[in-house]
Amino acid sequence: MSRRRVLKLAGAASVALGLTVVAGEYGFREANAEPPRARQSPAAKATPKPPPRIASWAAAPLPPEEGTLSATGLHDAQLRMVVRPTIGGTHPRIRISNRYGTAPLQIAGAWIAPRAQGPDEKPGTRVVVTFGGSRSVVLQPGQDLVSDAVALSSPVAARTALLVSLTVSGSTGPVTWHPRSRDVSYLLDGPTRPTRAAGSAARARQRWTGFTGWYWLSGLDLLSDRAAGTVVCFGDSITDGPSTAAKRTTVRWPDLLAERIAVERPRAPYGVVDLGIAGNRLLQSAPRGGVAALDRFDQDALGQPGATDLILLEGINDIGFGRDTDGLPITAEQLITAQRTLIGRARRSGLRVHGCTLLPFEGAKFFTPVGEQVRQQFNAWVRNGGAFDSVVDFERAVLDPEVPTRIAVPYDSGDHLHPSDAGAAMLAGAVDLTALAALHR
Repeated sequence: MSRRRVLKLAGAASVALGLTVVAGEYGFREANAEPPRARQSPAAKATPKPPPRIASWAAAPLPPEEGTLSATGLHDAQLRMVVRPTIGGTHPRIRISNRYGTAPLQIAGAWIAPRAQGPDEKPGTRVVVTFGGSRSVVLQPGQDLVSDAVALSSPVAARTALLVSLTVSGSTGPVTWHPRSRDVSYLLDGPTRPTRAAGSAARARQRWTGFTGWYWLSGLDLLSDRAAGTVVCFGDSITDGPSTAAKRTTVRWPDLLAERIAVERPRAPYGVVDLGIAGNRLLQSAPRGGVAALDRFDQDALGQPGATDLILLEGINDIGFGRDTDGLPITAEQLITAQRTLIGRARRSGLRVHGCTLLPFEGAKFFTPVGEQVRQQFNAWVRNGGAFDSVVDFERAVLDPEVPTRIAVPYDSGDHLHPSDAGAAMLAGAVDLTALAALHR
């Protein structure tokens, strides 16, 4: 049939139906119907996903400690605290905690800037931090709060020293803090006093007082389009690292692990956060060891943005100091039960769990032959129990081959319990990077 004949028949049919027919290149459609949607390529349909938010630095909050500034609190003070992100990115946020405070915490101002040196910011880089759009905020006792994201003038590079500054108004009461800061922090307390030093920068430097600890500051996360996730290192003083020395930066194995990941996995690095607490135990809270791991785990470890992996090192303080309700030493079975509980919680949150053997400790102040037997029983379970996604064999990384119950001299800090700088490097090197979550999705 000719095209003209087809058009004529179609027009006649449209009169009967009350439709207008429009001829197209490939057929006909109703003019008062919706035109066919243009085909879109898969790339046009897909909405680009924003970069994931990754925890890049963290410190586990602790109650105030008698005999320190954390117990007495501050009044009308300004603090500058050094944070070193373990992965680079943009739009950082900070986490503030008044978890163990007894009074409302009034933050009158907060800002972030790259550090020049000491308490000095790089000129012209300061960015104000807001909370729900406001420059000031009040945290009630027990409250944690995440700030709004801020846009710095340039992306944050991994391991850059950032200064996070807080100005607090009125009397704070006891401080929620983390005592073992990696770097010296700085305090400007009370009204400023005149000085003869020339220049505002010189005057400011004279007024700052160095101190140890991160006050109220418990986390920093950022956006990263390259990150594979966040590794949460959860443990006691071996993870927390030594106390800050006045003239040197402390060495902690989680920081060395972050540096190793950056070198070996530059295209898909991980944020690494240190949630260690000196003196922490699995089963029981302690005056200087914080809340028991079983009780702080969800809030400290599982709340980290972008968390994909957990490295779990806990138990040596339970062996050395812990007692059950009958006053008897803690057993390996009790430690194993507690760790199984943490493993289950982590897995329900989608994390891969990497279990650590406990380091040798003969010669430490709380060493006993009974405790050594418990340690060996626990380590045998870590290696052979099949409970973990991978085993991080810290014991074998640092033991003395001739006296396996001791840390080898080069890796011993001197107290026969904590690793030296060389020992911390051995611990960081013992983690199997191929076991991390990115390769198992």
